[in-house]
Amino acid sequence: MPAFSNDLRTLADEALARVISDEAGPASNWVHPADWKQWQANLNRLRIVLAPPPPSISLFDVEQ
Repeated sequence: MPAFSNDLRTLADEALARVISDEAGPASNWVHPADWKQWQANLNRLRIVLAPPPPSISLFDVEQ
C-alpha cells in the first residue's frame, strides 16, 4: 500500500465511517441489503488500515 499523509488517511477514514453508519443513505444503492453486513465488515477492515498511526509519545525524555 502506498504511503499516504496522515491528513489524507484521516479524511478517508472519516468518509468511510460516514458511509458505513448510514445504512439508508447512498450506500443502500451500492449494496444489496443481504450483503450489507459483509460489506460493512470489509470497510471496517479498510478503516483499520487507513487509520493514521497514533502519535508517538516517548516514555522518557532523554537528554544527551
